[in-house]
This record gives sequence, C-alpha cells and structure tokens, in this order.
Amino acid sequence: MRKLFHKLVPLEKALEVIESRVRIEPKGIETLPLLEALGRVLAEDVYAIIDYPPFDRSEVDGYAVRAEDTYGADELRPIVLEIVGSVDVGKEPSVEVYSGKAVEVATGSVLPRGANAVVMEEYTVKRESKVLIYRAVSPLENVAVAGSDISKGELVLMRGTRLGPFEIGILAALGYNRVNVYIPPRIAVISTGNEVVAPGKDLRLGQIYDFNGYAITAYLRSLGARAEYLGVVPDDEEVLRDVLTYAVSQYDIVVTSGGTSAGLGDILYRVVERLGEVLVHGLEVKPGKPTLVGVVENKLVIGLPGFPFSASVISITLLKYIVEKACGMQPSLHPSISARIAQRLRKEVGKVLFVPVVLSIRSNDVLAIPIPIRSGDITPLIRADGIAIVERGKEIVDEGQRVGVLILRPSIADTLIIGSHDMLLTKLIASAGLAQDVRVLTVGSYIGLQYVARGYGDIAPIHLLDPETNTYNTTFVAKYRDLVLVAGYRRRIVLAFKRGNPKKIKSLRDALRDDVRFVNRNKGSGTRILIDILFKEIAKEIGVDYNDLVKKINGYTYEVNTHTAVAAAIAQGRADMGLCIEYAARLYNLDYIPIAWEEYDFAVHRDSLSKPSVRRFISYLGSDEGRRVVASIPGYEPKKEMGSIIELSA
Repeated sequence: MRKLFHKLVPLEKALEVIESRVRIEPKGIETLPLLEALGRVLAEDVYAIIDYPPFDRSEVDGYAVRAEDTYGADELRPIVLEIVGSVDVGKEPSVEVYSGKAVEVATGSVLPRGANAVVMEEYTVKRESKVLIYRAVSPLENVAVAGSDISKGELVLMRGTRLGPFEIGILAALGYNRVNVYIPPRIAVISTGNEVVAPGKDLRLGQIYDFNGYAITAYLRSLGARAEYLGVVPDDEEVLRDVLTYAVSQYDIVVTSGGTSAGLGDILYRVVERLGEVLVHGLEVKPGKPTLVGVVENKLVIGLPGFPFSASVISITLLKYIVEKACGMQPSLHPSISARIAQRLRKEVGKVLFVPVVLSIRSNDVLAIPIPIRSGDITPLIRADGIAIVERGKEIVDEGQRVGVLILRPSIADTLIIGSHDMLLTKLIASAGLAQDVRVLTVGSYIGLQYVARGYGDIAPIHLLDPETNTYNTTFVAKYRDLVLVAGYRRRIVLAFKRGNPKKIKSLRDALRDDVRFVNRNKGSGTRILIDILFKEIAKEIGVDYNDLVKKINGYTYEVNTHTAVAAAIAQGRADMGLCIEYAARLYNLDYIPIAWEEYDFAVHRDSLSKPSVRRFISYLGSDEGRRVVASIPGYEPKKEMGSIIELSA
C-alpha cells in the first residue's frame, strides 16, 4: 500500500508537534571527576569558590616596590633601593616593603605587603644589597590583583554549557575536582535498504556502501550523545519491525535512514504506525522533504531520508536541535552568520532551501558560493564551510542578496580555488603544504573563470580552447584586466573505451554509430569545449550540419562532471566511449587512443597575488619539487614556464 505526503510542515512546526507529544530533556544528572566530564553538559551553574588569582602576584621576574619610590627613574638617573629580602614561588612572604626598600620576586610569587608594583628585572641592576631602577613603574604595573580575573562568588559557567578542555581547566583552577553533568541520551542508528552494504564487504553493481549509518553515528557522538550503530536492515517490514522494537526497548532515541519516502518500497512509516504513532511525515524543506518523526513506547523514532546530503542536512538542523536539548543544552535553529550569495537562486516559494556553500572573505564581507549538489552526493559537507538557508516565502534570491548560513567549520580558508576539476591539483596543494589554507570548488573552467573575474575567488584552474586561435586559456583571460595567467602543466586527453576494444573503436567518428553509446562532459567544462570543436570538425568533413550530427550521437546528452565519471561510465558499461584524461583511463583499466595535449593553467585575480597562500602556490608550481610531482603522474607533463606569471593585455 502506497502513502502520499498529505501535509508537509515547516521545520519549526515539526518541533512544536514533537515537543507537544514527547518531553525532550536529559535522562538525569551524574557527578563525574573532571577529566571524565570532557564533552558533557553542566547540570548546574558553577560559581567561583575562591578568587582567581587567589592572591596578589607578580607577573614578571623583578623587584616588588612602592611605585612612588621609582618616579623619575630613567637610563641616566637610576633610583637606588635597598633589597630587604626575596619571595620564592609558592612561599608566603616573610618581609614587607617600606619606603626606599625592594624585595626580589619571581613570576607567580606572592606580592609582599607594602608593595604595589613590580619592576621588571630587565630594567634593573643588582649591586650587592642594592638595586638600581632604570625605569619607573605605575601602581599595579606587572601585578595581578587577587580576583582580577575571577571574583569569589562570580558565576563562571552556566548550566547547559558543554565542557571543553578550557572549561575543565577553569573548574580545576577554582578548586573543583568533580562536577555535576547531565546524562546524555542513548541513541540507536539504523540504516535501511537492500542496496546498502556495510564497508569492507564486496560491492556489486547497484549497491552502495553505508555512508549514512557511519556519518550520523559519528555526528551524534560529536554532539555528546551515546550513539551506537546497529547496522543495515533490508527493506523487509517484519525484519525492520523486530529491529525497531529491540532498539526502542534499549535506547532513548532511534534514528534511521532510508525508507521514509512515499514509494512502494518505503516501509518505515508503516512499521512506525504498527508500533506507535507517526507525528510528522514530510517537511517543507529541500532537500530533506521525506523526513519522518514518530513515537514508539514514548520514544522518538526519527526517520532521515536515504540520500546522504538530505540525511545530513536534517541531521544538522532538526536532529541536532533534538539531541542538544536532550543533552541539556539550549539549542537554536537560527543561522550562524549572514552572507551575500554569489549566484542567483530559484526555488519553490513554500519550502526552505538548504544550499551547501563555500565562504570567501571579500572586502570585509562574507560571500557564500553555492556548491553544485545532488541529494545523493557525499562530498558537499566536507567541502562546504556552511549551509545557506533560503527561507520560505521567497522564490528568487538575486546575486548579492543576503542569506543566513549555518557554519560547519571553525574557520574560513584563506584562499579559494574555483574552476576545473583535476586529480593532480589536490596533490599539488597537499605537497605544497597548503591543505589547511586552500579550499577547492569544482564548477568547470568557464564558470570558475567568471567567479574569479568578479572577485569571488582567488584562482581559477582552466583549460579553455579558443577555436579561432587554436590556443588554450590566453584569449579568455585577456578579456579581464583584473586577471593574470599563471602557467601550469599539460595533460593528455584520450578517447577511452573498454579493455580489448570490443566495439572496435578507431576514432571519435565512431560515436556516430548506432551500436555505440557516447558519454559527454558537462557544459562549461574545458573538455566539453574540445569535444564540441572536434565534432564540428567531423560535421564539416562529412558535410552535415553540426546540430544534425549531434542528434545522431547516442549519449551526447549523457553529461558527467569529471574525467573519472567518464571513465567509470565506460568501465561499468553505461557507455562505450568518451574523452577523458589519460590518468582516469588508466585508473579504470581502459584502453585508449591519444587525442590531444591540453594546457591546464591558472587565472589569478590581481588582488589575490598579495595573499601568502597564493604566492606559495605559485612559487611551488615553479619549483623543482612541483615539476617532479607533475611529471610523476602518467599523462601529465610540466610546461617549461610552469609557475610563471603571464601578463595579458585586455
């Protein structure tokens, strides 16, 4: 029996429905030794039971004095004071400072009675029982007064605070050796689907390894929950019922992924209805619409969509809110920051749109650049800095308009490389020691060039062939006065086909055969430009209109975004031939015919040339080590001028 989504609800309304039916709160309080409380949530406000520092102390090595005794001291007329004793760290002073006297002190030692300042040792000279002061000090200079950091009785950490390393340190410094924390929820994570396979097993065509189960379990643990992964359950209603019944009996919350939609094979809602009650089935969001929330034995059952990005987005919004509240924190659904969107977005008016974005700092403002995404993709959340949220009620967001962004990373990368996909590029970035400073976004050569020209990125890797001049990249970059071209390397494009060449492919012209299926590259990519140029040449040679020719090509509209996707399509039998880099063909054990060497260069914004990470990247390209890295990969070779900046007139 098939069920349709009759009523989608907003995310906020879903939470209202959930909290009206189930109390979301910690399961209790326990007292733990400090070091065992890391990552846990405080169950009470913590007040300082002592001052910090607990005494007036010296912040430097030197001499404790009365500040007024040093007035007028300088390099030419030092003040001479009598040394009447010393104070070691951790010892109670046995001397007092009077007018004309000084006491030798160390960093951290108690300030003796009568002193109100410390002269740094660097500005003194000791002569037997005298000290010469060459610099005056003001009252309380180089002194930390008792309670100046934390006063006794002060509220230091509030209930609901998650304890990190430095919160643990503060508690220890105030004399606490144990602390009361909330007991976190125990959460069971279950993956569903006949196509889902546990990592480590053999993968057959049509199957996928379980991303959701592992990612969601790890994410819940990062939030502080006690999450356990129970494995993969097939699309069998009775089996799922048994597993769900067990999970509800042993855990506080159950999270599943897959089987939540309205298809014939989606069974979760039927199982939840048999065992309990479905509270929500469908959210006004994209992606993530087929989210399910139910109650079984007064325990929440949260069904996430099966597509990885959909499941991840609902995890960092709805699920995060529920889990943080169950851990004792005060959660929020509000975006972390505001940013300007880098491209026009269009969506359904009645839904919230979640868009993974890379963030870029430009002119003291934050820019959000959307990452191309399908719900089944697994990489956006490791490439993205955040998730842009376009609220309900909006159909169009124009370029430059502000959107809210949920931050996923603690910091924004210094440099954004945005453009053509290349397998060697990330290896070069890592070899140059720039992995933490650079973010790479693959959008294609032409789109990347436009982004960088508008100042939205720093470096655009490109391989754009100009059919008029038969040259790569220079004429495209010369159109923009704010760009320079940095010479890169060459990579060989090949016509790839299955090992043994079962279709007897001899040239690109074989794409016109009825028994051959072609796999194309996406529009805007440099390789697609080359492909279309080659097909135009074939059309001219055989005397047919180009548009008529491409209509005869079986698979011309079958477009993929990367060279490895071309090779994978051929290796898996979804296509018989296609153009890709030689390295991708070798990776998938394909035979091939060399077609051309293309030039892979870098368009760099002039303003970005001052960035240290950009300079390091360019310098590495021109280094001997950089050339060795390029030459070590089959199908690649460094250009003679690799790493050189080429000025082009606009």
